[in-house]
Amino acid sequence: MQDAPGEQGPLEAVSELAETTLLPARPDADLDRFARLGTTALGTPVALVSMVSRHGQVFPGSVGLPEPWQSARETPLTHSLCQHVVTSGKPFTVEDARLDPLTRDSLAIPDLGVVAYAGVPLRLPDPRTGVAAPDAPVVGVLCAIDGAPRSWTSEQLGVLEDLAAACAAELGLRLLEERNRLLLSLGDALVGARTVEEVSATVAAVTRSELGGAWSGLLLPDGPRRLRFVDLDTLPPGTSAAWRTIDLDAPVPSAAAARERRPLLFADVAELRAAFPDVEGKAAMPDFAASAYLPLLVQDRLVGVLCLVWESPRQTLEAEADVWSALARFTAQALDRATLDADRRSRAHVLQASLLPRLPEATGRLQVRGRYVPASREDQIGGDWYDVVVGSGADPGSATLVLGDVVGHDMAAAATMAQVRGLLRAFVWEGGPSPTGPVERLDRALAGLGIDALATLVVACVQDTTDGFVVRWTNAGHPPPVLLLPDGRTELLDAASDLLVGLVPESPRHEHVVTVPAGSTLVLYTDGLIEHRGRSLAGGLDRVRESLRRGRSLELDELLDVLLAELVGNWGEDDCALLAVRFP
Repeated sequence: MQDAPGEQGPLEAVSELAETTLLPARPDADLDRFARLGTTALGTPVALVSMVSRHGQVFPGSVGLPEPWQSARETPLTHSLCQHVVTSGKPFTVEDARLDPLTRDSLAIPDLGVVAYAGVPLRLPDPRTGVAAPDAPVVGVLCAIDGAPRSWTSEQLGVLEDLAAACAAELGLRLLEERNRLLLSLGDALVGARTVEEVSATVAAVTRSELGGAWSGLLLPDGPRRLRFVDLDTLPPGTSAAWRTIDLDAPVPSAAAARERRPLLFADVAELRAAFPDVEGKAAMPDFAASAYLPLLVQDRLVGVLCLVWESPRQTLEAEADVWSALARFTAQALDRATLDADRRSRAHVLQASLLPRLPEATGRLQVRGRYVPASREDQIGGDWYDVVVGSGADPGSATLVLGDVVGHDMAAAATMAQVRGLLRAFVWEGGPSPTGPVERLDRALAGLGIDALATLVVACVQDTTDGFVVRWTNAGHPPPVLLLPDGRTELLDAASDLLVGLVPESPRHEHVVTVPAGSTLVLYTDGLIEHRGRSLAGGLDRVRESLRRGRSLELDELLDVLLAELVGNWGEDDCALLAVRFP
């Protein structure tokens, strides 16, 4: 016998075996080829690529075994000589297993016909060097078996080791392909993740689909000495709510990874408990086996911790350290980007809110409501606005509705919008019941003041007369307002529109008039409500009219909420402003 394992009892040896095998008990054409090469090179009737766990032995590569073993591709440990290679981490040979004290009681002798045996360990190569480290985990065994006694030469053992290295390289290549697929999928998916919650959900979905049985959780700094999970739902079922926050000095691996700025990897839960014996002092852990805790760093700044857990042990965890490093880097960059975007969106939201007017509390007998929904772009700010001016120097009984959209979708458009809105608001206040005068003055003012602005807008003056409500409006290149009648019918106020404001200073403006039945609702909107990729403008208008028809019995606030939910969703492709007035 050559390079025999050290002395240890059978129970002690079994305890060193992994909980699961790298591959399942089914034929693998590539590994069958390595077994076939083994029989040819060493002149044996049987050769195996085997993998051993505490629960038994599987043969994804096998040539020459008797039935039913050749078809079953697995045996219990009572039939395994390969376990001695795995537990020792060294080549193991025996000339006659029937005579050797270590193997003579093995059921592999009567059932599988094993007499002479030579096995060498399979260790995965380091993907950076292509060479397996001497202390790399043993993931399998390449062995040759004879049904008669024989001695094994050093040359034969060398050939077996060369074949084992090639076989391990094949397994390493598969893992590398899995890693690349994971990282490509994650990179592609994270491009569209705009918020921290979307980053967390994306990582959870990709790791679950690409890593087989993996769950993930994303922890963010929550103050100087605490971490908080973004969402416990991405962790295994049964995760206690007590884990939602973790003190940075807690004796748990996620906090340690954050403190030490290094990944912590555990092939099974026994390894984790050995390293952190007090881990369950906070709360019981959900059921999982292998786990990884990856600090998320942008330069030297900690932006979070990514926790990965598997439903079964993962003996290749250390060998895959490079993929966990890349996974952490991708996630950290996406998380940092989402955090910066959130800050920008918050600032932009405050700015946009400050630019929008507060609707007047008293509008006579009219009920008026406005809405603004920013686009899903980074800064969420643009040139859409609404305004309501109640009364004026010339007509104290009127209310004037303004809805406009300055060309552009950025801070500059918002700044221009503020100037346009301010000018028009003043002109409306000084004007009379006709909407054309303020718009004509705006055109001239923009040219005279050198304000480079183009805008579409609708100005509608509402007068409460003894004969009912009269609406006089002018349209400067804007989508037509929609009048929702009490019986659910809708009418477009689509009289021919004029040129955009700011295009031709002396452009004539035309007034249109409609008498509004009691109980009607007039809705003004910007193009963000109706313009979407893959949808025609006419189709967008039809959807607006249908949504209004279905919601005719709703309160005005509810009606606008439904309209936005059905046509825009949480985030639209463009800014969207709405202004609605209900006539009693």
